[in-house]
Amino acid sequence: MKHFLLALLLWWLAGPAKALGQLEPLQIAEQFVAPAGWPEMKEYLCCEAASQARQETLGQQIPARLRRVCQLVQQGPVTAVVAVELRDSVERKDFYLHFSKEAGAWKLLAIRNLAMTHLGPPMVEILANMPPAEVRDYNQKHPDASHSFTLGNLRLWTSADADIAAYFARSRADFQKLLHLVQAGQYFAPAPGATEASSEEAANANRAVHALLRKLYLARVTRRATGCNCPEFVIGGRVGSTVGLLYQPEAALLPVMDPNHLIVLKPLSNDGWYLYKTI
Repeated sequence: MKHFLLALLLWWLAGPAKALGQLEPLQIAEQFVAPAGWPEMKEYLCCEAASQARQETLGQQIPARLRRVCQLVQQGPVTAVVAVELRDSVERKDFYLHFSKEAGAWKLLAIRNLAMTHLGPPMVEILANMPPAEVRDYNQKHPDASHSFTLGNLRLWTSADADIAAYFARSRADFQKLLHLVQAGQYFAPAPGATEASSEEAANANRAVHALLRKLYLARVTRRATGCNCPEFVIGGRVGSTVGLLYQPEAALLPVMDPNHLIVLKPLSNDGWYLYKTI
């Protein structure tokens, strides 16, 4: 009986201690991107993330000069997403950590970011340093995507999340005008169907819509980027990995983030505007 009571006491003491040692997604993210090592790292990784970070944390692989800022984007009963911003005096970059809760413990599943943005800066440099004569020639060859639009679009595509949010705030009035034009035109049926592609084409062909898209450095309006069934204003991207803004005032109708498609969805306002990224 004594042995049974002793074992029961040890089990009771160990149980709370283990629970106290379990970390939340934001805490795991902060440890995982910190410059110092993390001996317990493997206990909080699984699946894809476990196979990628075998010896070092992500933070140990990032240049020490970069400041790391973690933000909890979403945490539900079994999934969570944490955004990580890397910054120094010159640049900002963002990536996203996806978590899953397994057997009562949070685990880091996958690390995601917008693909192929490294192609942007060289293209921006070429366009920004183009002589006036070449700019005129460029505009003649690309009447629907002028030099100024392409340069602005590339800069926006490769911008950090914080910079896109600031751009949205500065241009809020024009974004609202664009939204109202799309809604008033009733281009899209209540639910996507066989005419979705032609409806999208008609919306983008509207002169007023097209003019505002170009003014805001947006590539197009669609409803097929995130599965939201709502207006999505695409900035750009490559091979399905896109960034843009969507409008969905009903929070219950927002698409669910997941590491295989919608890698992040950040609110830009309190009335339905969001920044999204897909892969």
